[in-house]
Amino acid sequence: MPIVTWRDEYNVNVAVIDSQHQRMLELVNNLHTAVEARIKKDDLKDMLVELVEFTRMHFSTEEQLMKEHGYPGLGQHHKEHRELLRYLTDLVDGVSIGINLGFYADYDVSTDWALIHICELDKSLGIFLNSKGVY
Repeated sequence: MPIVTWRDEYNVNVAVIDSQHQRMLELVNNLHTAVEARIKKDDLKDMLVELVEFTRMHFSTEEQLMKEHGYPGLGQHHKEHRELLRYLTDLVDGVSIGINLGFYADYDVSTDWALIHICELDKSLGIFLNSKGVY
């Protein structure tokens, strides 16, 4: 069962960002299903790495658009991106060395953080980019 379902309220009205957000939530849902199924540590690590790599690519896309169009909130947005990537990387490291993470709690926090980031910071970015003719 998915932990989060895409809803129209998550749209930022920029096609490339919205499609990447949808893929990211799909990866999160796949990870959640895998955790519930108690898959092997190495397989879990691989799924986390895939999520981190996709998230890194997505953040790069957003930051490139911000730079191209002179987004005034680039500094704060970039800081949020680095914090989320650091958090996800810490999860990968923890799984890699066998630390028994409070994974459900950590996982729920990362999901909530991603949704808050989309609904707050990315919504503002979408409005700005729309004002520059980017859809």
